[in-house]
Formats: sequence, structure tokens, C-alpha cells
Amino acid sequence: MGNAPIHQHPGPGAPPPTGWPDFLVIGAPKSGTTSLYHYLRQHPDIFLSPTRKEGRFFSDIWKGAVHWPAFYHFDAPGSAADYQALFAKRGNESRAGDVSPDYLAYADIAAPQALSLCGPATRIIAILRNPVDRAWSHYLQNVRRDAEFLSFAKTLEIEAGRKAANWGFQWLYTETGRYVGKLQPWMQRFDHRLVLLQDELDRDAPGTMRRIFEFLDLDPDAPVSLQERYNTGGIPAAKLPVLAGDYDHRTAESFEALHAELVAPVTGISSASTADGVYPPPGAAPVQVPPMDADIRAMLEARFAPEIDALERLLGRSLDAWRPA
Repeated sequence: MGNAPIHQHPGPGAPPPTGWPDFLVIGAPKSGTTSLYHYLRQHPDIFLSPTRKEGRFFSDIWKGAVHWPAFYHFDAPGSAADYQALFAKRGNESRAGDVSPDYLAYADIAAPQALSLCGPATRIIAILRNPVDRAWSHYLQNVRRDAEFLSFAKTLEIEAGRKAANWGFQWLYTETGRYVGKLQPWMQRFDHRLVLLQDELDRDAPGTMRRIFEFLDLDPDAPVSLQERYNTGGIPAAKLPVLAGDYDHRTAESFEALHAELVAPVTGISSASTADGVYPPPGAAPVQVPPMDADIRAMLEARFAPEIDALERLLGRSLDAWRPA
């Protein structure tokens, strides 16, 4: 894909041109977007909302178009004015951004709306992860947050039904990793785009951030602390019964009922109360990252092989690192 020619943009110290962001980090979920949010915020010429990481406006999920379990709160704007209020404290930073993985998940909605409201000069950043590892990490995150009560195998078995019932992308573990169809609406509308891999961020965080800052026409040598990784995976030992399938026989029951029975009496908490729906907060208990079942991994590797081939063609780069050794 590469970097397209860059339009002129006000330099550092120039007044903000509009109440809309001029760059978007569109995802993918569980691919390093939370770390990028914290790293980007440190640049003196970048404004990101301190209120929350994710604006969640252009995808329309704030309109209630998709299903979310009632106890799993997602802070979201109620209107365009609410969204623009996230940028009200912007000073003279020459760039303002929004880091929202739902923009990739719902690209067919988000891309045209971002084009209409933010304009064609908006810069688009995507960061992608091996879709097999991404699916497992996303599943473990939901288990950790008391937002998934079924084994991974069972969720894969019923994912088509969840998709048909319009469940939110947070519960579509493999669908959310089908990147080609989700990148295309952005590629068709925006010339200025940068696609990164989480592998690159893991291997060379300073070099990756330098690429991003250069892409945004900012000082690439601005001091940024990159030692900490954010929203890393894993679950506490108390959640292992979910992975073992202890509740798979209750697939027909609502998440709300399971949460009220299995979680609320233990925690004393009836709903997600922290920013961005993170419940319980990461770090509340020691976590472990159990390995994915080998047979499931092999099945998913075979399922995603054509998708990885297509993504290679789209991006014009090798993704051999995502293939089985």
C-alpha cells in the first residue's frame, strides 16, 4: 500500500482547522491500539482525547445498531456535538486523532462518514495482527472482563449465529480478523494511509513510532516513553472454568442472566463501571495467557490462509510470519 503523497497541513502552533480529528487509528482490535494511544499522546504536537481512548462515532455503534450485553457498558457519544466535545481541550497541537478499533470492524459505515465529516486529507492508520492470535487474545480479553461465558470452541461454533443476530464485533472473534474487506472501504476513499503490523511494534517500537510521526508530518524524534505495553492479554486463574467449557451447556441463556448469577454475587458489581467497558480493570488479579488448543489453532490457520494470501496482495508485502512454521 505504502504512503501516498501528503497534502500540506498546518504546522505546529497553528490553530486547529475544525472540530473533527485529522487522523484516525482504525484498529484492528487487540493489535496494539491501546499502546499506540498512550504513545501518541506523548507527542507534543498530537492531541488525543484524555477522556477516553475511543471516540466510537463514525461507526454508528453509539446509535444502538448492534447488540451488546446490557451489563457491558461502552462509553460512546450521543451526538456529533458530544463527540466533538472530546476535542474541546485541544490547544495548538497540529494534529488531533481518534483511536477507535470499531472503525475497522464497521468500515462500510465508518469510512464514508469519516470522509464526509473529516475530509479526504484525513490520515488513516491501521495496525494488524496475525488473525489467529488476535482472535484468541480477543476471546481471553472478554473472559477476563466477564463478557464471555463460553469456551473458545463453542464461540467459534456459534459465531455465525451471533453475526446473524447482529452481535457487536467484540464477540465475533474470527470475523473481526478478516481484514481485507474491512480495509478496502478506507483504501477506496483515503489516499493517506499507513498499515502497520503488531509484529513491527513488538520488534521495534521506536522505529514504528518514528514511521507514524513521519507519516503525520511531525517531529519523528520527539521524546516518547515506549517501555510499557497496555491492555495486554491474559486471564486470572478464576476464569479457567470458562475456557474449560463449564458453561457451554447454557449456550441458550442470555449473557445478562449468566452475569447476574456467576459474576455479580462474587464481585458485588452488576455492570461495567470503568472507562471503555474494561471490567474488571486489568491488573486486578494476576493473569496468565494459556495456550490455544493445538487442534483449534490448526483449524483457524487453515481457515485464515486464503485471507492472509489476499491481504498480502492488497498490501503488497509478505505476511509469511503469520503462516505456520
